[in-house]
Amino acid sequence: MPFNWNDRQSHCAELRTRLEALRLIFPSGGKGESFCALFDEFLENREFGLALEVLCDFLLEPDVSPPSETEFNEIATLHALMEVQDDCLLRLRGKRQHSRPE
Repeated sequence: MPFNWNDRQSHCAELRTRLEALRLIFPSGGKGESFCALFDEFLENREFGLALEVLCDFLLEPDVSPPSETEFNEIATLHALMEVQDDCLLRLRGKRQHSRPE
């Protein structure tokens, strides 16, 4: 089966759009700005897996709030679309569960 550039371009466009929508997770100033700059650099260079890793690393920082349910679901969708198999989702889920008021 021949390689289909249109499918690849469409897939890349979807990944970029989904990742860009999560950019608002990074707050301005300090650590958020540093992570965001790296995230943006990876997006610019179409390194979508690395951009997702930066996002997850930021959210797993101890002083950063866990993602909302919507954000978590979008991160899970990105993992599936990119076929990423790491422990990020498990760790984010744990952080979400431990941060809930009892």
